[in-house]
Amino acid sequence: MPYAGNDVVPRPDVDVWLRLIRNDKLDLILPGAMREHGIDMWIHVARAGDPDPLAYELGITDGYLIFTDVGDRVERAAFAGVFGGTGAIENIDVMASPELAQAITGYEYGNVDFSVYDEIRDYVAGHDPGTIGVNFSEWLAVADGISHTQFEKLERILGPELSSRIVSAEYLITDFRSRRLSLEVAVQAMLLEMARQNAMTQLANIEPGRTTIGELGGASRIYYSAVSERIREPYATGWISHPEYVFQRGDLFAWNSRADPFLDFGFSSFGVDTKVHAYILREGETGIPESLQRVWDYGKQAQGIIRQNVRVGMTAGEALEQIIAALEQEGYIYTPFPDDPATDYRMIQEYLGDSDSPGFYLDLHAMGNNGGDLVTLGPSIAPFRRDRDVFIMHPNHIFAFEYAVHLNIPERPGYPLTINFSNPQVLTTNGVEWIQDPNYGIYLIH
Repeated sequence: MPYAGNDVVPRPDVDVWLRLIRNDKLDLILPGAMREHGIDMWIHVARAGDPDPLAYELGITDGYLIFTDVGDRVERAAFAGVFGGTGAIENIDVMASPELAQAITGYEYGNVDFSVYDEIRDYVAGHDPGTIGVNFSEWLAVADGISHTQFEKLERILGPELSSRIVSAEYLITDFRSRRLSLEVAVQAMLLEMARQNAMTQLANIEPGRTTIGELGGASRIYYSAVSERIREPYATGWISHPEYVFQRGDLFAWNSRADPFLDFGFSSFGVDTKVHAYILREGETGIPESLQRVWDYGKQAQGIIRQNVRVGMTAGEALEQIIAALEQEGYIYTPFPDDPATDYRMIQEYLGDSDSPGFYLDLHAMGNNGGDLVTLGPSIAPFRRDRDVFIMHPNHIFAFEYAVHLNIPERPGYPLTINFSNPQVLTTNGVEWIQDPNYGIYLIH
Protein backbone atom coordinates (compact mmCIF):
# COMPACT_ATOMS: atom_id res chain seq x y z
CA MET A 1 0.00 0.00 0.00
CA PRO A 2 1.46 3.42 -0.91
CA TYR A 3 2.50 5.67 1.92
CA ALA A 4 -0.14 8.28 2.71
CA GLY A 5 0.90 11.64 4.06
CA ASN A 6 -1.31 11.29 7.13
CA ASP A 7 0.01 7.85 8.06
CA VAL A 8 2.11 7.51 11.19
CA VAL A 9 5.75 6.83 10.28
CA PRO A 10 7.03 3.84 12.30
CA ARG A 11 9.39 4.87 15.07
CA PRO A 12 12.86 3.34 14.57
CA ASP A 13 13.94 1.00 17.36
CA VAL A 14 17.09 2.70 18.61
CA ASP A 15 18.08 -0.28 20.75
CA VAL A 16 18.03 -2.63 17.76
CA TRP A 17 20.19 -0.29 15.69
CA LEU A 18 22.57 0.35 18.58
CA ARG A 19 23.04 -3.40 19.09
CA LEU A 20 23.87 -3.87 15.41
CA ILE A 21 26.33 -0.96 15.47
CA ARG A 22 28.09 -2.17 18.60
CA ASN A 23 28.47 -5.76 17.41
CA ASP A 24 29.69 -4.82 13.93
CA LYS A 25 32.21 -2.30 15.26
CA LEU A 26 33.72 -5.01 17.46
CA ASP A 27 33.69 -7.56 14.61
CA LEU A 28 34.71 -5.36 11.70
CA ILE A 29 36.48 -2.24 13.00
CA LEU A 30 38.33 -3.25 16.18
CA PRO A 31 40.65 -5.95 14.74
CA GLY A 32 42.09 -3.66 12.07
CA ALA A 33 42.41 -0.72 14.44
CA MET A 34 44.31 -2.83 16.99
CA ARG A 35 46.74 -4.15 14.38
CA GLU A 36 47.36 -0.78 12.75
CA HIS A 37 48.25 0.76 16.10
CA GLY A 38 50.29 -2.18 17.39
CA ILE A 39 47.99 -3.06 20.29
CA ASP A 40 47.99 -6.79 21.07
CA MET A 41 45.56 -6.52 23.98
CA TRP A 42 43.16 -3.74 24.97
CA ILE A 43 41.99 -3.60 28.59
CA HIS A 44 38.99 -1.35 29.10
CA VAL A 45 38.35 -0.60 32.78
CA ALA A 46 35.14 1.04 34.00
CA ARG A 47 33.15 1.25 37.22
CA ALA A 48 29.42 1.30 37.80
CA GLY A 49 28.43 4.81 38.86
CA ASP A 50 31.40 6.44 37.14
CA PRO A 51 30.42 7.66 33.63
CA ASP A 52 32.25 5.81 30.88
CA PRO A 53 33.27 7.86 27.79
CA LEU A 54 32.90 4.72 25.64
CA ALA A 55 29.36 3.85 26.72
CA TYR A 56 28.10 4.33 23.15
CA GLU A 57 30.43 1.61 21.85
CA LEU A 58 30.61 -0.75 24.82
CA GLY A 59 27.53 -0.10 26.95
CA ILE A 60 27.60 0.51 30.70
CA THR A 61 30.42 -1.59 32.08
CA ASP A 62 31.53 -2.53 35.59
CA GLY A 63 34.88 -4.24 35.55
CA TYR A 64 37.49 -5.26 32.99
CA LEU A 65 36.71 -5.85 29.33
CA ILE A 66 39.72 -7.38 27.62
CA PHE A 67 40.07 -7.63 23.84
CA THR A 68 42.96 -9.77 22.57
CA ASP A 69 44.21 -10.18 19.00
CA VAL A 70 44.57 -13.97 18.61
CA GLY A 71 45.34 -13.88 14.88
CA ASP A 72 42.12 -14.77 13.10
CA ARG A 73 39.88 -12.72 15.40
CA VAL A 74 39.74 -10.63 18.56
CA GLU A 75 38.94 -12.68 21.64
CA ARG A 76 36.58 -11.10 24.18
CA ALA A 77 36.92 -11.55 27.93
CA ALA A 78 34.65 -9.92 30.50
CA PHE A 79 35.93 -9.92 34.05
CA ALA A 80 32.96 -7.90 35.22
CA GLY A 81 30.68 -7.28 38.16
CA VAL A 82 27.46 -9.06 39.02
CA PHE A 83 24.90 -6.50 37.85
CA GLY A 84 25.16 -6.15 34.07
CA GLY A 85 28.87 -5.52 34.24
CA THR A 86 29.52 -6.79 30.72
CA GLY A 87 27.70 -3.81 29.25
CA ALA A 88 26.68 -4.37 25.64
CA ILE A 89 29.35 -6.95 24.79
CA GLU A 90 28.03 -10.16 23.24
CA ASN A 91 29.73 -13.40 22.18
CA ILE A 92 32.03 -13.32 25.19
CA ASP A 93 34.71 -16.01 25.21
CA VAL A 94 35.84 -15.79 28.84
CA MET A 95 33.82 -14.67 31.88
CA ALA A 96 34.79 -13.90 35.46
CA SER A 97 34.28 -16.49 38.15
CA PRO A 98 31.43 -15.79 40.60
CA GLU A 99 33.98 -14.95 43.28
CA LEU A 100 35.75 -12.38 41.09
CA ALA A 101 32.46 -10.89 39.89
CA GLN A 102 31.38 -10.32 43.48
CA ALA A 103 34.74 -8.77 44.38
CA ILE A 104 34.51 -6.35 41.43
CA THR A 105 30.96 -5.44 42.41
CA GLY A 106 32.13 -4.57 45.92
CA TYR A 107 30.78 -7.37 48.10
CA GLU A 108 32.69 -7.59 51.37
CA TYR A 109 34.94 -4.74 50.28
CA GLY A 110 38.13 -4.74 52.33
CA ASN A 111 37.71 -8.33 53.47
CA VAL A 112 38.36 -10.07 50.13
CA ASP A 113 41.80 -11.55 49.53
CA PHE A 114 43.39 -9.72 46.60
CA SER A 115 44.43 -13.05 45.10
CA VAL A 116 40.88 -13.31 43.73
CA TYR A 117 42.14 -11.07 40.90
CA ASP A 118 44.79 -13.61 39.92
CA GLU A 119 42.53 -14.99 37.22
CA ILE A 120 42.86 -11.66 35.36
CA ARG A 121 46.65 -11.76 35.61
CA ASP A 122 46.71 -15.41 34.59
CA TYR A 123 44.51 -14.69 31.58
CA VAL A 124 46.72 -11.79 30.43
CA ALA A 125 49.95 -13.75 31.05
CA GLY A 126 48.55 -16.71 29.12
CA HIS A 127 48.24 -14.56 25.99
CA ASP A 128 51.63 -12.91 26.59
CA PRO A 129 50.78 -9.64 24.76
CA GLY A 130 53.68 -7.46 23.63
CA THR A 131 51.64 -4.29 24.16
CA ILE A 132 48.64 -3.71 26.40
CA GLY A 133 46.49 -0.70 25.55
CA VAL A 134 44.77 1.05 28.47
CA ASN A 135 42.46 4.07 28.41
CA PHE A 136 44.63 6.95 29.56
CA SER A 137 45.47 10.06 27.58
CA GLU A 138 46.78 13.50 28.42
CA TRP A 139 44.98 15.22 25.54
CA LEU A 140 42.04 13.03 24.45
CA ALA A 141 39.25 12.97 27.03
CA VAL A 142 37.35 10.05 25.50
CA ALA A 143 40.48 7.90 25.76
CA ASP A 144 41.11 8.89 29.39
CA GLY A 145 38.41 6.78 31.05
CA ILE A 146 40.40 4.91 33.67
CA SER A 147 40.65 6.57 37.08
CA HIS A 148 43.90 6.96 38.99
CA THR A 149 42.92 4.39 41.61
CA GLN A 150 41.76 1.88 38.98
CA PHE A 151 45.02 2.29 37.06
CA GLU A 152 47.02 1.60 40.21
CA LYS A 153 44.81 -1.41 40.92
CA LEU A 154 45.30 -2.75 37.39
CA GLU A 155 49.09 -2.46 37.77
CA ARG A 156 48.86 -4.35 41.05
CA ILE A 157 46.76 -7.07 39.40
CA LEU A 158 49.12 -7.50 36.46
CA GLY A 159 52.37 -7.21 38.38
CA PRO A 160 55.50 -5.26 37.37
CA GLU A 161 56.52 -7.30 34.31
CA LEU A 162 53.14 -7.23 32.55
CA SER A 163 52.49 -3.64 33.66
CA SER A 164 55.67 -2.56 31.87
CA ARG A 165 53.90 -3.41 28.59
CA ILE A 166 51.07 -0.92 29.15
CA VAL A 167 50.72 1.87 26.58
CA SER A 168 48.04 4.46 25.92
CA ALA A 169 45.12 3.20 23.83
CA GLU A 170 44.35 6.75 22.65
CA TYR A 171 45.04 6.20 18.95
CA LEU A 172 43.29 2.84 18.95
CA ILE A 173 40.23 4.43 20.56
CA THR A 174 40.31 7.31 18.09
CA ASP A 175 40.16 4.97 15.12
CA PHE A 176 37.73 2.52 16.71
CA ARG A 177 35.28 5.29 17.45
CA SER A 178 35.68 7.45 14.36
CA ARG A 179 35.71 4.71 11.71
CA ARG A 180 32.07 4.37 10.69
CA LEU A 181 29.76 1.59 9.60
CA SER A 182 27.24 1.94 6.79
CA LEU A 183 24.43 1.85 9.36
CA GLU A 184 25.99 4.76 11.24
CA VAL A 185 26.17 6.75 8.01
CA ALA A 186 22.50 5.96 7.34
CA VAL A 187 21.45 7.06 10.83
CA GLN A 188 23.50 10.25 10.51
CA ALA A 189 21.84 11.05 7.17
CA MET A 190 18.38 10.51 8.65
CA LEU A 191 19.06 12.84 11.57
CA LEU A 192 20.49 15.50 9.27
CA GLU A 193 17.36 15.44 7.12
CA MET A 194 15.19 15.76 10.24
CA ALA A 195 17.26 18.77 11.28
CA ARG A 196 16.90 20.35 7.82
CA GLN A 197 13.13 19.94 7.81
CA ASN A 198 12.90 21.39 11.33
CA ALA A 199 14.97 24.34 10.16
CA MET A 200 12.67 25.03 7.21
CA THR A 201 9.60 24.88 9.44
CA GLN A 202 10.99 27.24 12.04
CA LEU A 203 12.47 29.71 9.57
CA ALA A 204 9.04 30.04 7.94
CA ASN A 205 7.67 31.25 11.30
CA ILE A 206 10.09 34.18 11.68
CA GLU A 207 8.30 37.53 11.88
CA PRO A 208 10.67 40.44 11.12
CA GLY A 209 10.52 43.01 13.89
CA ARG A 210 9.10 40.54 16.41
CA THR A 211 11.02 37.22 16.52
CA THR A 212 14.22 37.22 18.57
CA ILE A 213 17.38 35.13 18.20
CA GLY A 214 16.60 33.53 21.55
CA GLU A 215 13.13 32.48 20.40
CA LEU A 216 14.50 30.88 17.25
CA GLY A 217 17.33 29.16 19.13
CA GLY A 218 19.86 27.01 17.33
CA ALA A 219 22.84 29.37 17.79
CA SER A 220 21.61 31.92 15.25
CA ARG A 221 24.26 34.31 13.93
CA ILE A 222 23.61 37.55 12.06
CA TYR A 223 26.34 37.95 9.43
CA TYR A 224 25.05 41.22 8.01
CA SER A 225 22.30 43.66 8.90
CA ALA A 226 21.18 46.55 6.72
CA VAL A 227 19.70 48.46 9.68
CA SER A 228 21.12 47.11 12.98
CA GLU A 229 24.45 47.91 14.60
CA ARG A 230 26.62 45.47 16.51
CA ILE A 231 27.01 45.93 20.27
CA ARG A 232 30.50 44.41 20.62
CA GLU A 233 33.64 44.09 18.54
CA PRO A 234 33.01 41.95 15.45
CA TYR A 235 33.46 38.20 15.67
CA ALA A 236 34.32 35.85 12.82
CA THR A 237 31.43 33.70 14.03
CA GLY A 238 28.87 36.46 13.59
CA TRP A 239 28.21 40.21 13.49
CA ILE A 240 25.32 40.02 15.97
CA SER A 241 24.37 37.02 18.12
CA HIS A 242 22.85 38.12 21.45
CA PRO A 243 19.57 36.32 22.34
CA GLU A 244 17.53 39.53 22.75
CA TYR A 245 18.23 40.67 19.20
CA VAL A 246 15.06 41.07 17.10
CA PHE A 247 15.35 39.93 13.48
CA GLN A 248 15.03 42.81 11.04
CA ARG A 249 14.46 43.09 7.33
CA GLY A 250 17.81 43.17 5.57
CA ASP A 251 19.38 40.59 7.92
CA LEU A 252 21.56 37.81 6.50
CA PHE A 253 22.05 35.04 9.03
CA ALA A 254 22.82 31.38 9.63
CA TRP A 255 20.93 29.00 11.84
CA ASN A 256 21.62 25.51 13.14
CA SER A 257 18.57 23.34 13.77
CA ARG A 258 18.36 20.12 15.74
CA ALA A 259 17.03 16.70 14.82
CA ASP A 260 13.73 15.38 16.07
CA PRO A 261 14.29 14.05 19.60
CA PHE A 262 12.30 10.86 18.96
CA LEU A 263 15.46 9.31 17.48
CA ASP A 264 17.81 9.69 20.43
CA PHE A 265 20.85 7.44 20.75
CA GLY A 266 22.21 9.31 23.75
CA PHE A 267 25.95 9.51 24.39
CA SER A 268 26.15 12.60 22.06
CA SER A 269 26.17 9.91 19.41
CA PHE A 270 25.08 11.68 16.22
CA GLY A 271 25.71 15.42 16.32
CA VAL A 272 24.18 17.90 13.88
CA ASP A 273 26.45 20.79 12.88
CA THR A 274 24.47 22.27 10.00
CA LYS A 275 24.11 25.91 9.06
CA VAL A 276 21.12 27.04 7.02
CA HIS A 277 21.56 30.49 5.43
CA ALA A 278 18.63 32.89 5.26
CA TYR A 279 17.96 36.48 4.24
CA ILE A 280 14.97 38.59 5.29
CA LEU A 281 13.87 40.65 2.30
CA ARG A 282 13.46 44.39 2.74
CA GLU A 283 10.41 46.17 1.40
CA GLY A 284 10.56 46.18 -2.39
CA GLU A 285 13.34 43.58 -2.64
CA THR A 286 12.84 40.41 -4.66
CA GLY A 287 16.21 38.84 -3.93
CA ILE A 288 19.37 39.09 -1.87
CA PRO A 289 21.59 42.15 -2.56
CA GLU A 290 24.27 41.51 -5.16
CA SER A 291 27.22 42.15 -2.85
CA LEU A 292 25.97 39.64 -0.26
CA GLN A 293 25.19 37.07 -2.93
CA ARG A 294 28.74 37.49 -4.28
CA VAL A 295 30.25 36.49 -0.95
CA TRP A 296 27.97 33.44 -0.73
CA ASP A 297 28.81 32.46 -4.32
CA TYR A 298 32.53 32.51 -3.49
CA GLY A 299 31.69 30.20 -0.60
CA LYS A 300 29.83 27.81 -2.86
CA GLN A 301 32.70 27.84 -5.35
CA ALA A 302 35.13 27.02 -2.54
CA GLN A 303 32.96 24.08 -1.53
CA GLY A 304 33.55 22.41 -4.90
CA ILE A 305 37.31 23.00 -4.71
CA ILE A 306 37.52 21.59 -1.19
CA ARG A 307 35.43 18.56 -2.16
CA GLN A 308 37.90 17.61 -4.89
CA ASN A 309 40.84 17.66 -2.47
CA VAL A 310 39.64 15.34 0.31
CA ARG A 311 40.17 11.64 -0.39
CA VAL A 312 40.28 8.33 1.44
CA GLY A 313 43.83 7.41 2.49
CA MET A 314 45.00 10.99 3.01
CA THR A 315 46.01 12.20 6.44
CA ALA A 316 44.22 15.23 7.83
CA GLY A 317 47.46 17.20 7.52
CA GLU A 318 47.91 16.25 3.85
CA ALA A 319 44.34 17.28 3.08
CA LEU A 320 44.78 20.62 4.86
CA GLU A 321 47.87 21.53 2.85
CA GLN A 322 46.34 20.39 -0.43
CA ILE A 323 43.09 22.32 0.11
CA ILE A 324 45.00 25.49 1.02
CA ALA A 325 47.13 25.22 -2.12
CA ALA A 326 44.11 24.58 -4.36
CA LEU A 327 42.13 27.55 -3.02
CA GLU A 328 45.12 29.89 -3.11
CA GLN A 329 45.67 28.91 -6.73
CA GLU A 330 42.12 30.15 -7.42
CA GLY A 331 42.89 33.51 -5.80
CA TYR A 332 41.56 32.91 -2.26
CA ILE A 333 43.51 34.30 0.71
CA TYR A 334 44.09 31.85 3.57
CA THR A 335 43.29 33.07 7.09
CA PRO A 336 44.61 30.41 9.52
CA PHE A 337 42.29 31.07 12.46
CA PRO A 338 43.48 30.31 16.00
CA ASP A 339 39.77 29.76 16.82
CA ASP A 340 39.15 32.84 18.92
CA PRO A 341 36.22 34.76 17.34
CA ALA A 342 37.54 38.27 17.94
CA THR A 343 41.14 37.44 17.00
CA ASP A 344 39.91 35.56 13.95
CA TYR A 345 37.99 38.60 12.71
CA ARG A 346 40.95 40.91 13.19
CA MET A 347 42.94 38.42 11.09
CA ILE A 348 40.34 38.71 8.33
CA GLN A 349 40.69 42.50 8.35
CA GLU A 350 44.48 42.33 8.33
CA TYR A 351 44.87 39.65 5.64
CA LEU A 352 42.22 41.03 3.27
CA GLY A 353 43.11 44.70 3.71
CA ASP A 354 41.41 46.58 0.86
CA SER A 355 41.71 43.60 -1.49
CA ASP A 356 38.84 42.48 -3.69
CA SER A 357 39.91 38.83 -3.31
CA PRO A 358 38.01 36.42 -1.06
CA GLY A 359 39.54 34.94 2.08
CA PHE A 360 38.85 31.54 3.65
CA TYR A 361 39.38 29.40 6.72
CA LEU A 362 38.92 25.64 7.23
CA ASP A 363 37.55 23.43 10.00
CA LEU A 364 36.56 20.10 8.47
CA HIS A 365 36.36 18.35 11.82
CA ALA A 366 35.32 14.79 12.51
CA MET A 367 31.64 14.54 13.37
CA GLY A 368 29.07 12.04 14.55
CA ASN A 369 29.29 10.49 18.00
CA ASN A 370 31.25 13.45 19.27
CA GLY A 371 30.91 17.17 19.17
CA GLY A 372 32.92 19.62 17.12
CA ASP A 373 34.99 21.05 19.96
CA LEU A 374 38.62 20.27 20.70
CA VAL A 375 37.85 16.87 22.27
CA THR A 376 36.60 15.69 18.87
CA LEU A 377 37.92 12.30 17.80
CA GLY A 378 39.29 11.42 14.41
CA PRO A 379 40.88 13.19 11.44
CA SER A 380 40.15 16.93 11.54
CA ILE A 381 41.33 19.41 8.92
CA ALA A 382 41.93 22.75 10.63
CA PRO A 383 44.84 25.05 11.55
CA PHE A 384 43.99 24.79 15.26
CA ARG A 385 43.68 20.97 15.25
CA ARG A 386 47.15 20.14 13.96
CA ASP A 387 47.51 17.40 16.59
CA ARG A 388 45.04 15.47 14.36
CA ASP A 389 47.26 15.85 11.27
CA VAL A 390 48.56 12.28 11.46
CA PHE A 391 45.13 10.64 11.44
CA ILE A 392 44.24 8.84 8.20
CA MET A 393 40.81 9.35 6.67
CA HIS A 394 39.15 5.98 6.15
CA PRO A 395 36.00 5.08 4.19
CA ASN A 396 32.77 6.25 5.86
CA HIS A 397 34.56 9.11 7.62
CA ILE A 398 31.77 11.45 8.79
CA PHE A 399 32.91 15.04 9.11
CA ALA A 400 31.55 18.56 9.30
CA PHE A 401 32.23 20.12 5.90
CA GLU A 402 32.88 23.42 7.66
CA TYR A 403 34.70 26.46 6.36
CA ALA A 404 34.09 30.19 5.90
CA VAL A 405 34.61 32.69 3.12
CA HIS A 406 35.19 36.43 3.66
CA LEU A 407 35.02 39.39 1.29
CA ASN A 408 35.05 43.18 1.49
CA ILE A 409 31.66 44.65 0.64
CA PRO A 410 30.79 48.30 -0.19
CA GLU A 411 28.04 48.46 2.46
CA ARG A 412 30.56 47.90 5.28
CA PRO A 413 33.99 49.41 4.44
CA GLY A 414 36.79 47.98 6.55
CA TYR A 415 34.57 45.23 7.93
CA PRO A 416 34.53 42.26 5.54
CA LEU A 417 31.49 40.00 5.44
CA THR A 418 32.30 36.42 6.50
CA ILE A 419 29.87 33.55 5.94
CA ASN A 420 30.31 30.15 7.57
CA PHE A 421 29.28 27.00 5.71
CA SER A 422 28.83 23.74 7.62
CA ASN A 423 27.17 20.47 6.66
CA PRO A 424 28.18 17.03 7.95
CA GLN A 425 29.01 14.79 4.98
CA VAL A 426 30.69 11.41 4.45
CA LEU A 427 33.94 10.45 2.77
CA THR A 428 33.88 7.19 0.79
CA THR A 429 36.08 5.58 -1.85
CA ASN A 430 34.08 7.66 -4.33
CA GLY A 431 35.13 10.90 -2.65
CA VAL A 432 33.00 13.23 -0.54
CA GLU A 433 29.37 12.13 -0.84
CA TRP A 434 26.49 14.40 0.14
CA ILE A 435 24.31 12.95 2.88
CA GLN A 436 22.46 16.23 3.31
CA ASP A 437 21.70 19.40 1.39
CA PRO A 438 25.12 21.07 0.83
CA ASN A 439 23.75 24.64 0.94
CA TYR A 440 21.98 24.85 -2.42
CA GLY A 441 21.00 28.45 -1.79
CA ILE A 442 19.98 31.19 0.62
CA TYR A 443 16.50 30.80 2.07
CA LEU A 444 14.45 33.98 1.47
CA ILE A 445 12.05 35.20 4.15
CA HIS A 446 9.34 37.58 2.87
